[in-house]
Amino acid sequence: MPRVKVCGVKEKRDVLLLGEFPIWALGFILVEDSPRFILPEKAKEVVNSLPSRIMKVGVFQNQSVEEVNKLRELCSFDLIQLHGEESPVFCEKLGKGVIKAFSVGEDFDVAMVEEYLPVVDFLLFDSKKAGSGITFPWEKIKGISFPKPIIIGGGLKEENIWQCLSLLHPFALDLNSGVEIYPGKKDPEKVKRILEKIGGK
Repeated sequence: MPRVKVCGVKEKRDVLLLGEFPIWALGFILVEDSPRFILPEKAKEVVNSLPSRIMKVGVFQNQSVEEVNKLRELCSFDLIQLHGEESPVFCEKLGKGVIKAFSVGEDFDVAMVEEYLPVVDFLLFDSKKAGSGITFPWEKIKGISFPKPIIIGGGLKEENIWQCLSLLHPFALDLNSGVEIYPGKKDPEKVKRILEKIGGK
């Protein structure tokens, strides 16, 4: 069964509760205009409170290599997730531990992914408006075999998780708006139910 990543966490209490669950990763959004933005100093504090088995992911969008590297070091992120127009050269400069997100709409061309394959570690497929609660057309990547682990995001929640998994076989699911009370405020019970639904204990 797929692993689970919860993205857009802000509250330390939520993070500590989620840290007790069998999740793979937690994502911290360092994009200032996001409603789920977390101050770097707070992200650092929260990351340091998590067990080592959970991957800590810094989420960025169209920021400089210098800024990403600075915050990566400050917050001790294990992985970097890029949600903007970052080029393969940009990804390569960051070295290991890069997740590149791709927005999938009706006009999505899978060929655009190919040039990133040598320089990223994970491929994340998301809706065109990340964090909106809207799913993307899953059939656009159905049946395609990628040489890197894939992560599926975009509006995943308890009600549609099995529909997604009936079409796709990802390495991980990226949960965000579908497990929230409001942007940035996660509902651990929703996460728990999804974990139980897909076989997590």
